[in-house]
Amino acid sequence: MSFHLTQILTGHGYFAKFLCRIGKRINTTCDFCGEDLDDVYHTLKDCPAWDPQRIRLKKELGLSRDFTLNDVVESIVNSLECRRAFSKFAEEVLREKEEEERHRERATTTSSPSIGNDETD
Repeated sequence: MSFHLTQILTGHGYFAKFLCRIGKRINTTCDFCGEDLDDVYHTLKDCPAWDPQRIRLKKELGLSRDFTLNDVVESIVNSLECRRAFSKFAEEVLREKEEEERHRERATTTSSPSIGNDETD
């Protein structure tokens, strides 16, 4: 099981809700669509940023429009092909979320004033 697949299945990954809970973010807002709560369910089912990947995933797994995480788990447990398709979805989406989070952290770090750099000394 891949790192990114584990993140989706546990909710412990590059989701603003989780990052806020562990003190790495100050809010739970989705960086990709502005929704108030970015969690695994938002990423998997609702965020418009991932529509192309989600449409492909639903087709490959044979999921209904209103699928649940349990539907996904059932599909990937019962089929190696479905497991590969879901793993591909997880890798693509979480890799991009990870990169965006790193970019956000760099921007926050570079815009924060340095301690001890007071030019009036």
